[in-house]
Amino acid sequence: MKILLVIVITAILTAGCGHTLKRDYRASREAVTSLETVAVLSFENLTRFPDAGEIVAELFTTELFRTGDFRVLDRNQVRRLMREKMIVPPVVVDRRAAQKIGAALEVDAVLIGSVSEYWYRLERRTRRREGEEPAVGINALLVDVESGEVIWASSHSRSSYDAFTADRDHLNRVAQITVANMVDSLD
Repeated sequence: MKILLVIVITAILTAGCGHTLKRDYRASREAVTSLETVAVLSFENLTRFPDAGEIVAELFTTELFRTGDFRVLDRNQVRRLMREKMIVPPVVVDRRAAQKIGAALEVDAVLIGSVSEYWYRLERRTRRREGEEPAVGINALLVDVESGEVIWASSHSRSSYDAFTADRDHLNRVAQITVANMVDSLD
């Protein structure tokens, strides 16, 4: 009877937690811990939400600052240095472009990525506004400037819904949680 009670309580608690999918890769702990300076470039926006790529890049900058593990070039520094050095990034920054930009910026690594989902989904059954559920999908790569190799990669998607209270986090909070979880996977 106690086992059944534990199973039921666990099922109830997990039912109200939203949906999350995480995939993380790290070449080696040493590859990440040896980095001193990181630049975060704008993320490619694959969504219809204006500036989702910029928003997510800003969230990554903040979370990387929070760790204290790296000196992070803030977004304004990156923009200023790129303007001064007349660097025009391609629309889609791949790891080779990231390597070249990172070398020009004189950093150890460059964080690039894309935002594949950043919106409010409508509830499937009703398709009404009150059934909105925030959803975020982010892919990120940390490129070593010296070698051009990807030393960390992370892909997370998350939505927020509590079945018991009908509470939903706002979209930016879901994005913040997602980015924080991704940065935590660097360790």
